[in-house]
Amino acid sequence: MNGWGFLCVLWSSIFFAQQSITKETINRQFDTALHYVTSDHPEKAIPILNEIGINSKKIGYSSAIARVGNALAIVYFNSSDYNKVINLSEDYLKAAEEVKDYGKMSQIYRMKGCAYSELGLMKKADEEYELALNCAEKIAPGDGKHYALSVIYGNLATHAIKSEAQWDSVYATLSKSIKEAKKINEYEKDYISKKYSLIAYAYIILANEYFKADDQKKAGDYYLRALHIHQEKPVPLVEKVVLINELGSFYYSLKEYGKAVKYAEYGLSLEKKASFPQLRKGLFETLSKSYLELQDTEKSRKYFDLFTSLNDSISKIDRKVLSSTVSKQEQEFLHLIERRNFTYLLLSLVLVVGGISYFLYYKRKKQLQIQKIEKLLKNLKDRQSQTKADPVLEHQLDKAIHKEEDIAIMPRDAEEKLLEKLHTFEEEQLYLERKVSLSYVATIIETNTKYLSYLIKKHKQKDFNRYINDLRIEYIVQKISEDPTYRQYKINVLAEESGFSSHSKFATVFKANVGVSPSEFIKYFSKKNSSQ
Repeated sequence: MNGWGFLCVLWSSIFFAQQSITKETINRQFDTALHYVTSDHPEKAIPILNEIGINSKKIGYSSAIARVGNALAIVYFNSSDYNKVINLSEDYLKAAEEVKDYGKMSQIYRMKGCAYSELGLMKKADEEYELALNCAEKIAPGDGKHYALSVIYGNLATHAIKSEAQWDSVYATLSKSIKEAKKINEYEKDYISKKYSLIAYAYIILANEYFKADDQKKAGDYYLRALHIHQEKPVPLVEKVVLINELGSFYYSLKEYGKAVKYAEYGLSLEKKASFPQLRKGLFETLSKSYLELQDTEKSRKYFDLFTSLNDSISKIDRKVLSSTVSKQEQEFLHLIERRNFTYLLLSLVLVVGGISYFLYYKRKKQLQIQKIEKLLKNLKDRQSQTKADPVLEHQLDKAIHKEEDIAIMPRDAEEKLLEKLHTFEEEQLYLERKVSLSYVATIIETNTKYLSYLIKKHKQKDFNRYINDLRIEYIVQKISEDPTYRQYKINVLAEESGFSSHSKFATVFKANVGVSPSEFIKYFSKKNSSQ
């Protein structure tokens, strides 16, 4: 082939590659990305979305670029990677502005506001929320505009509560959220569920705030208003169970134990269809305490045992299983809300998931966090005060407890020597090295990966990654609790100190192990010291 022929083939290939990137192929890529966004592995959407962004730039598909920014903001936020939300490229906003897609612009600014709020940077959050509101006001009149405004005002209300704003300000913001939601028409099926979810959400926040202010009458009124919506309107079932759980707890606090039992029993009957273990645990707890007050010790004991059993299983359950539990709830929302409009569907998912967390934990959030932290610290102290366990004795105890014949894959004396070396590995804190891997540790203790996996699974009752992560989190928890200097460090520094490769990975594992975020854990000690 001569030079001209080669160039013709090359140019043809380039031209064909460019021609193969069309709006239709990009839209098909979005379908794949969306599948991952709402799956157990949303991180798999990120490379697809980045590729869509590159391809969209090649053909000048600005509206798709804006959609990429919107989707990335949601994926990053839901994985608690708030820095990536904040540092999202301005190109996405410019693309949205270019095509006058004020809905996407509003959404991206709103997510940035939420991220700043989660990080405790309240003034920066205020600025982003203001930009979100300005963009939402430019959305064409209709249900989309009312919905976007209502969601922003709902987020602003929870932001105001975090900022310890005056009650008048919180109430005014919630009133705006309700007002916008009520403007949504009901002739479009897509928006009916969203409309009433927003209104019920606002009512429950109001109920919680009045309860906190010891105005039980108004608190009860708003709880019942929310209940009326759930009984009359097509709001997702899991949200109704959340509300019933709150009502049971509310009436228990009023010492109206009969009503507490009534709502908690009703909640359990509904929860069977929703399958949300955390809610079930709360209902079991309310029933156990209420029946005890009613002097029905048999039923109290029954629900106490159920609560204890479920609480233990939730504590020990693998994160993958927990993720699939949340995924089931997301799938339920997808069935209840038609996937016609990508932006507002994801807005709804973010609001609902955030709303569930708020409903479950806000009223008792601080108390529960303190209980979790103090329990964790006590367990850590107890372990430290005990004599270091003899690996040989541990091996013998394992045999006695399980009372089963182990299928030995190595001689017992060799196993005991490897256990001693593994113990030394822990004592020397070699797990803090970033390069730690199964093969790396196997080399250190002079064995192979097969034997090492066997040892960890048998004697630590976990897989290798969980074993290393647990050691790292226990290390950093001890440092934060004992050394005030560590409470001044940024999260990314703590992540690096404990051997994690990224801030987001550290934050995710920390919260899974401790029950609260690293920032909340540090806040606990700051407040404790200031009160002493």
